Amino acid sequence: MKRSYILTLLTTVFIAGLFSQCEKKLNLAPLGALNEETYYQSTDDFKGAAVLAYSTLLNYTYEQFDAGGWFKGTGMIDDDQTSHNNGADNIEEFNWRSTDGTWSALWSNTYKGIQRTNIIIEKLPAAKGVSDSTKKVFEAEARFLRGYFNFFLAINWGNAPLITVTPRTLAETRVGNSQPGELWDAAIADLKLAKAGLPVKWDDANKGRATSGAASAMLGKLLLFRAQWEKKPALYTEAAAEFQGLVGKYSLVKNYLDNFMPTTENNAESVFEVQMGIGGVNPWLPADFVFSNGSAAGTARLIYYRAACGPNNVCAPGAGGTGYGQIEITTGLQKEFEAGDPRRQATLFLDGDPYDTGTNIDGSQKWVYSKNWTITGSTPAKYVRKDVNIDYRSPLSVNNQRTIRYADILLMLAECKLLGSKDLAGAVALINQVRQRADATGKILPDVAVGTDAQIFKALMHERRVEFALEDHRYDDLVRWHRAGLINIKTDVDFGRTTANTNWAEKNLLKPVPQSERDLNPAILQNTGF
Repeated sequence: MKRSYILTLLTTVFIAGLFSQCEKKLNLAPLGALNEETYYQSTDDFKGAAVLAYSTLLNYTYEQFDAGGWFKGTGMIDDDQTSHNNGADNIEEFNWRSTDGTWSALWSNTYKGIQRTNIIIEKLPAAKGVSDSTKKVFEAEARFLRGYFNFFLAINWGNAPLITVTPRTLAETRVGNSQPGELWDAAIADLKLAKAGLPVKWDDANKGRATSGAASAMLGKLLLFRAQWEKKPALYTEAAAEFQGLVGKYSLVKNYLDNFMPTTENNAESVFEVQMGIGGVNPWLPADFVFSNGSAAGTARLIYYRAACGPNNVCAPGAGGTGYGQIEITTGLQKEFEAGDPRRQATLFLDGDPYDTGTNIDGSQKWVYSKNWTITGSTPAKYVRKDVNIDYRSPLSVNNQRTIRYADILLMLAECKLLGSKDLAGAVALINQVRQRADATGKILPDVAVGTDAQIFKALMHERRVEFALEDHRYDDLVRWHRAGLINIKTDVDFGRTTANTNWAEKNLLKPVPQSERDLNPAILQNTGF
């Protein structure tokens, strides 16, 4: 998909969208013009529309200073990451405001993705040049993505507006908040249809497109979250059924680091990845702004994560050029890893580690990581080690974002067994399966023993933290566990900064609705506390 699917057909779709807007404003329909009525007819038309919907995922992380909102809004707010040299940051310190650009970017990109999926679903029935079997797959892809976007809205804004059709009038854009549970219900319905309509596997030319397994994994994750958000333990059984159906269909790769290098993408452990790529005349811009050569934007995660300069102005190679050092690792995460856990070096750099990134991916320049490059002594290695900017026209990387891995399936299934069916032995076996991949000998990471519910849940929380650190899951995990009464964020979590610990409050379980959206649509109510 990265090479032959996501990097094709965007130009035609964008032009069609532009003509559509011009038609609405000028009421002109020149002979042969591409517009909403003439474009959505052929298989290639819908391939382009599908690529456009997928490309929305790239908009979250394209920008080197986080204009997409993803790095701060999903990552820096957890207890694993902190800002560069302890610089003051309202997002990290939970001084969240409705005027913050972070929330506006995440909100607008998410609804943009929903609009793009809605148009596919609406236009498919009348497309005479597309076979029924092909229509089914395109609709399933659109529903997978729409399910993902609505799930994202539910866990970030609660009762955000539910948009299921393309607004055609100004009045239709004034949609108020959804009712409690509506976003969850809509996402579940979409993901079930996606699971039924998507193929088990794509050929190599389409690798990276959503599969039935990806839909089942996303559905199971949603059900697990809902069980905890709404205190509905019966949903653990439904979630477990989705995860159990995927056991054996994927596998844990032998080398943990292979999950985060650009040369080992879409591997046997991958369930769904955001396919990154750079092309066109200006790869500094997000996918929405690249009109030439069917291009898509890459991810700025690499330059955002790479080390820069410490408080005493001791700098890493490439500081300020290929590394901005915007993220540092909290001491809490540094201490969370058991001594010798091989995942530590794949996740975070410590003093004396080989700094094998950029032009030193082969170690030829013998760069050695220095704690003096940061104030905490550590910066991210995940998505940084063994990655070099492939396209030097921009600071972007083509390293895919791993959204769901098989390890996540196993640990979410373990959680369902532990909290749902009370199969303690089954839960422990799954936790140990993940640990054994990291250390097959068992000498560094001994098996977790079957103990009490509380002991096993503590082991599960530890395993999720070290296995998925810097993969944008941690704060969501803390929120759902807090809502389920399994932890108390205020007393149990150390965010690594006194101000963050002091400021965190129940209101931070949700994000503020962007004020710019409420100015345009007064029907949307603000979340409590903002």
